[in-house]
Formats: sequence, C-alpha cells, structure tokens
Amino acid sequence: MSRLTRHDILKEDKFLLTLETTRDFFLAKRKQVLLGLGGAGLLLLVILGIRYYLAQQDESAKDQLSAALRIYHGTVPGSAPAPGPAGAPDPVFATATEKFEKALAEFQKVATQYSSRPAGKIARYYAGLSLRELNKTNEAIAMLEPLSKDKSDYGVLAQRALVLVYESTGNLAKAVEVCQQLAQSNSAVVPKNESLMHLAQLYEQQNKSAEATKIYQQLVKDFPGTSTMAEAEQKLKQLSR
Repeated sequence: MSRLTRHDILKEDKFLLTLETTRDFFLAKRKQVLLGLGGAGLLLLVILGIRYYLAQQDESAKDQLSAALRIYHGTVPGSAPAPGPAGAPDPVFATATEKFEKALAEFQKVATQYSSRPAGKIARYYAGLSLRELNKTNEAIAMLEPLSKDKSDYGVLAQRALVLVYESTGNLAKAVEVCQQLAQSNSAVVPKNESLMHLAQLYEQQNKSAEATKIYQQLVKDFPGTSTMAEAEQKLKQLSR
C-alpha cells in the first residue's frame, strides 16, 4: 500500500478538509481578517459611545426640564399654588409675570439645546403656554404651530394649546380648524369626546347652531351612558328651544 499523502488524508475526511481550508484561508488573509475585526470592534465602540452620550444628554435634559417646570408651577402670593412635580418646594415669585418670564427663559434653553429629543418638545410646549400666560399670543402661536405638526402626543398637546390661544384672541375660525384636526387625532392624551365638546362650543360662539347640534348628536351616539352624553343632551335641549 502506497503511503498516503497529506492531501489524500484530507480528501478522506471532509471535516478535516474544511478545517484545513479554513486555516489556509486565515493564514493567507490574516492581515485583512484582523483589520476587519478591528474595524468591527471600533464600530461597536463608536455605537456604544453614541448611545452613552445620548443617554447622558437625556438625563441632563430631564434635569433641566424638571427645574423649568418647578418655576412654571411656582407660587405667587395671593394665588392658589398650581400642582407641580413632587419633591422640593416650588419657588415663590412676586408676580405671575416674573414667574412665567423666568420659566419661559428656561424652557427656551431646553427647547433649543434638545430640539429633537422628547424633553425639547415638552419644553417647546410649555414655552408656548408661558407665552400665552404672558399675553404674547403671536409668539405663542409661532412657538406652538411647528410642534403641532409633529405626529406624536407632543403635537396633540400643542394643537390643544393652539385652540385655546386662537379662542382667546377671538380667532374662532382658526380655533375650529385646529380643533377639528384634534378631534380626528384619536389620541389618548386629549380624548376625542373632549375635543368634540369644545368644537361644538366653538360653533355655538359663532352662532352656528346647526353645526353645533350635529356635534352634540354625535356625542350622544358615540358616548352612551357617560357624563359627556348627558352634557350633550342638555345642550341639545337648549338649542331646540
């Protein structure tokens, strides 16, 4: 029997042949393989670093937002304190104007620094509310309108705030337009029955009884056995007189 060569032995054992082929490939391509592994490791480190950085940013944003909210919910002597975040006592301000001006400045910082993060969107919403409290309605609208187009709960909250701003300025047509969008959002943040009720009331303010009646009838039909249905039924009785 002739002596088997290394190649012959490997041919008889496919498993060994696979191992041998792999080893030969690694030896031939060792530099490229090591470089590839190094690149993958570096990429992993970069990804982990970005995630850590974003997590740190989120924590910093939350801290700044919390501080701004404490100012917004601060106390003014002679007025009932607004419910705010639990924890340390809310600050006290001489006037409501002072309180909302300081809150606005802090919200604007967070909104600018973290514009694409959740904390930044919440800060923009509260900045709009602060501007409304300061009777700066045009600035409030400019602050809230971009956020109202956001397809999220933040956008829904901004829409509700815009309805109130437009209503307070007497721009009922615009208030109706935004309230209609709000009623179609089906968001749990602002219940549909709440939006529809407000929409009907806006129609009443414009003496559009037919439109208001239609909305109240919808509320009776869609929300049976609720306080909303009872209120809508009462409104229908008043309109039918």
